[in-house]
Amino acid sequence: MRWHLSLTTKVLLFVSVPLLIQIALLGALATLQSQAEEALKSSTRSQTISDIINRLTSDIFEIVERYRTYEALENVPFDDDLGNMMFKRVSKDYQELREITKDQPDIFSAVNNSEKTTYESLQRFQAIKNALRAALPNTKKERILIARKFRARPDDAVFQRLIEIGKEQKRLSERAPEEQADFRRKAQVVMIFLGVFDLLLGIALSLFLTRGITTRLQRVSDNTFKLAGGLPLHPVLQGSDEIATLDQVFHKMAFELKEASRKERAVVANARDFICTIDSNGRFVAANPASTTLLGVKTEDLLGQHVVDLIVGVDKDKVLNHLEGLKHETAPAPFEIEMHTASGSTIETIWSAHWSDEEDSVFCVVHDITDRRRAEKLKQEVMAMITHDLRSPLSTINNVLDFFEVLVTGGSDERGQRYLNMARRNTDRMLTLINDLLDIEKIKSGNMTIEVESFALETCLSSCEGLSAGLAEEIGVKLVFEPTDSVVAADQKLIDRVLSNLVSNAIKFSPKGKTVRVSSLLDGDFVLIKVEDQGPGIPIDQLESVFERFRQVRAPGAKTKGGSGLGLAICKAIVELHGGKIWVESTSSGSSFFFTVPLASTGTAVES
Repeated sequence: MRWHLSLTTKVLLFVSVPLLIQIALLGALATLQSQAEEALKSSTRSQTISDIINRLTSDIFEIVERYRTYEALENVPFDDDLGNMMFKRVSKDYQELREITKDQPDIFSAVNNSEKTTYESLQRFQAIKNALRAALPNTKKERILIARKFRARPDDAVFQRLIEIGKEQKRLSERAPEEQADFRRKAQVVMIFLGVFDLLLGIALSLFLTRGITTRLQRVSDNTFKLAGGLPLHPVLQGSDEIATLDQVFHKMAFELKEASRKERAVVANARDFICTIDSNGRFVAANPASTTLLGVKTEDLLGQHVVDLIVGVDKDKVLNHLEGLKHETAPAPFEIEMHTASGSTIETIWSAHWSDEEDSVFCVVHDITDRRRAEKLKQEVMAMITHDLRSPLSTINNVLDFFEVLVTGGSDERGQRYLNMARRNTDRMLTLINDLLDIEKIKSGNMTIEVESFALETCLSSCEGLSAGLAEEIGVKLVFEPTDSVVAADQKLIDRVLSNLVSNAIKFSPKGKTVRVSSLLDGDFVLIKVEDQGPGIPIDQLESVFERFRQVRAPGAKTKGGSGLGLAICKAIVELHGGKIWVESTSSGSSFFFTVPLASTGTAVES
């Protein structure tokens, strides 16, 4: 049965098994070392026992030698200095011998027996000596009896056992070097055996890991080259380890990439937009079938052609400059180009292009906007026609009303004068609406141009004050224009229109007796102009939409003033054409409109 081990488990085996063997080797060496040390201690103890026994035997025989004769026993005392010293040595020797042999019952028993026998012999000597002193034998018979007691020897078997123990311990101590050498030989054998086993096991584990890791990784690596070359991949690796999982994920990724590539090709092939790749020399190297629909040129015929061959003459330099500029732009903007078709007609297109350093090519998506351009042109023509057809009759009616006004004012017909004024207001309102519609379409189509010039902002403020004074007086609102000496760079007529529109709105929405204030101050390279009223304010939910087309504010308590709903949208477009910005801030006690105009030169805004 084959084990499916994870890569982590295999690496742990590769590391831990030799380590365990090394630990076992160290344990074996430690055991041998312990045995060697124990043998050395045993040898030292045996040598010590042998030395003490030899010394003890020597001391005992020295005592026996001193008192061995009848005359010595009779004349040599036991309690002189030498005798006391000899007896103390014997006692000390036995004490040391008992201490060192207490863990060896056999030897300890023999030592005790020997000590007992020795002291019995000494007591016998003492008894004989005391008998000699008490009896003072003079007869031959008494002397013979004492001599027989004297010649009675201690238990030779006990002393013989003690001597044999000493010799045996001597032999044991002499065997210590051989045992040490034996332990060293065993340690060498263990080290060599375990070292060779560790080496062989390491080689076996290396082969196992090489087969299980390196070979399988090489297979995964081969799959990457096969995927890059579009070749079939190796079969999926079986198992649950990390490499098998990686290979399975790689196969899944390869499948997803193929699916994504297939879908991408399907999208590109069926796209209505013309999608192409242009190399650094400006030639087509790839294109989708939409080239046939858009340009009337088959894909295979388009490859190799230079891009300028399909561009209308006036736009050729524009295309080349854009393609060259793409190499230095991170977020290129789309650009519009007029192109030739195979039938000889021209089409309007918008290009979205991106430069790739890796491919050294430009990827382009070309969208046909011919129908949109025609629709916009038709819309402009219709709007121009409608505004012309409406404005011309209204201008004529306005002129007639002027004529009738002269006639009516010459008489005293108040009713006729009221009707004339009503007709004039409605005619002016319709003309304003038509002009606003025309201007908003110009702005939307990008056809509105501005004529920038330097002028004093005070000129605009004075003009606006003069035009707005009548309406303010009619409604009963006070106008305050704070003076300024700032000089701006803008289209004066358009700035007049923005300012007049904002001031007239502020007057219309201000209650009677309130104030409309116009002020300005420097804001970096711009002048910030503020138009402030004291009306009911703009609801918070309408602040973001007041600049949208056809949107009129419906504030609580505000009167309906009418209008086209295009004034603020036109103001926003004019300000943004000058590179400025416009916004509104409002509370329940009034609204403040702000817009910025570029400075022409350093100036100082004066506030009062």
